[in-house]
Amino acid sequence: MEQRQVQTEAQERVFVGIPAAPGIAIGPAYLFNKREVVVEARRISEAEVAAELERFEQAVQRAERDLDKISSVAREKLGEESAAVFEAQRLMLRDAELYDRIREYIQTHHCNADYAVAQVLDELIQRVEVRSNAYLRERLADLIDVKERLIRHLRREKLLSAVDPEHIIVAENLSAADVVLFSRRGILGCATDHGGPTSHVSIMARALGVPAVVSLHGLSDSVQTGDLVILDGIQGRVVVNPRPETLAVYRTRQERYRRLLQDQQHLIPLPAETLDGHRFILRANLELIEELDLLKKFGAEGIGLFRTEVLFLMRGPLNVSEDYQLHVYRQIIERVKPEPTTFRLLDLGGDKMLPIAHREHNPFLGWRGLRVLLDRPELLLPQLRALLRASAHGPVRILVPMVTALDEYHRFLEILEKVKSELRARGEPFDETVPVGIMVEVPSVALMADLFAEEADFFSIGTNDLTQYTLAVDRGNDLVSQRYEALHPAVLRLVKHTIEAGHRHGIPVSLCGELAGDPQATPILAGMGLDEFSAAPPYLPEVKRVIRAMQFQEAQALAAQALQCRTASEVSALVNEWLQEHGCGLLQYMQADEPMTGNGRTAPSSLQAS
Repeated sequence: MEQRQVQTEAQERVFVGIPAAPGIAIGPAYLFNKREVVVEARRISEAEVAAELERFEQAVQRAERDLDKISSVAREKLGEESAAVFEAQRLMLRDAELYDRIREYIQTHHCNADYAVAQVLDELIQRVEVRSNAYLRERLADLIDVKERLIRHLRREKLLSAVDPEHIIVAENLSAADVVLFSRRGILGCATDHGGPTSHVSIMARALGVPAVVSLHGLSDSVQTGDLVILDGIQGRVVVNPRPETLAVYRTRQERYRRLLQDQQHLIPLPAETLDGHRFILRANLELIEELDLLKKFGAEGIGLFRTEVLFLMRGPLNVSEDYQLHVYRQIIERVKPEPTTFRLLDLGGDKMLPIAHREHNPFLGWRGLRVLLDRPELLLPQLRALLRASAHGPVRILVPMVTALDEYHRFLEILEKVKSELRARGEPFDETVPVGIMVEVPSVALMADLFAEEADFFSIGTNDLTQYTLAVDRGNDLVSQRYEALHPAVLRLVKHTIEAGHRHGIPVSLCGELAGDPQATPILAGMGLDEFSAAPPYLPEVKRVIRAMQFQEAQALAAQALQCRTASEVSALVNEWLQEHGCGLLQYMQADEPMTGNGRTAPSSLQAS
């Protein structure tokens, strides 16, 4: 099993992380060092407190002007709606929990403003870290950015987002603001020690077309500014000080990827259809309004998963009213129609927590998904009303998260009917036939899919959690993450069982986990009879390319073979050989004519397929 860091020669080093934005970049590293700011306490007298409060106010105003400029750049590059992330940061500056507490800290402790900022924000950051896991930690960068921005302005220091152009940024962590500002400088790519594929940094990088790899633990401690770096946003790798032969191979891959992107353009308007006419639907996974432009750019047929919890995580539950939700949902629906938008209800728990959540020893097996919604009607009812009211403006599908048992789903349906009755009584228009589906992401639901199919209008298989629960592997745990294998035969059998149950009852089945965007999995999922693939938009053209290069019957035969395999490695070897024979695998295309070993992998360890 490959280690996170692989030593191939004295100088060449390979770091393995998570691909966040596709592409290959080659160039010098720019080490963007944002080490912890050291702030010392300075005692002030009672007479100096008013002046210190004014100094803090001036810093807030300068930070607001900063974020206004960044929002303007984001609008220019990504469209009118793209400033939401930075406007949320701007709101943080005046949030009572921040602004009022910092002022109170200065007055109570008679200390300098930069120390008060550090103390209040560090406490808040620690609280968020303790009560959350990966999902919110990915967004801690926004909170840290606010802290550092205020302290820099209090010290009248220059902002740090001006970097050398034509460089690959290497950092422990970055904020979305950094990425937007860097993009104006013509950077080649971004590589960070931390973060995940759903972080704001990753989302911005994909939207801006900047190759990115995240979760490269230890990279920033191993790179110096000026080191030659290869960033592979397809496989999730960074090669530091590559050997000449490695560099030559990656330059070839880079050119092939450039040609592939050009070739993909003609695929965008074409249907996802096999050579023998079997049609599939490709939809997009989104969580921010600024991503909507990516639908047309990458040929998505509507939204297969819109993660509504991001609205709550960014603004806080008290700031997300029914009318505000309606406003946001209506904007999305009207831009996506006539294609449908699938809104997943607020999916909290596990690695996505709000201040309302309880601290749990094992949150992934605790209070999450539908369990939270049924226990907290003040969250569920306004969202249901907002979604139903929004359905009057275009096609909507409601997706229920983390269902584990029939009785809890029946309780949800009863609540939904009551909400519909309330809206009818008020004369509110809505789609009476709005489809309601369930996430199939725990083994209990997959195994009882026949019974759930009698109650639901569609299935959406969440392979991220389904894999985690089936294999008892926390993919966020570095000690066992290499055992997280979405192509494991046990997972594939549950997926197949779910698809067959859905089809027996005449309902469509979608898959919205990361597996849907993996072209290696495409022929197997297609052969199993999956109806819809829902993935991050940049990955859809490659999925379509694989679909359009195969016969449906061939895919069916491959899926049948995969289901008989005993290990995930057997499945991978089988499908890689199949893709090679059909000339439609991304890695096979990128690595064509490269020296190969007996097991079908590229010979040098720094070039191996992951």
